[in-house]
Amino acid sequence: MNTPWDDGIITEDEFTMMLGVSELKQMFMELPEEEQHEILKRSGPEKSEVAETLDKLAKYLKSSWFRGIALRKAAEFGLNEEEADHFAKVWKHES
Repeated sequence: MNTPWDDGIITEDEFTMMLGVSELKQMFMELPEEEQHEILKRSGPEKSEVAETLDKLAKYLKSSWFRGIALRKAAEFGLNEEEADHFAKVWKHES
């Protein structure tokens, strides 16, 4: 099956579409975390909505006070709490 990230990047539109298709989202989440991180970093240009959202998730999901705000923003992208935690972790992945 062809995936939006076969070329090593995923556009903002492809990312939004992927989050809406549970099979694609699951396939992406099953990639090694380092590979997910590299795809997202190459794909999320600074100041893009995706990059800003992932930055906020990574920053706020650890803070109990801001967690609700971050999770509401994640829900707008079609992510549940577990998925939001996963993407925040991958976005900030340190190799």
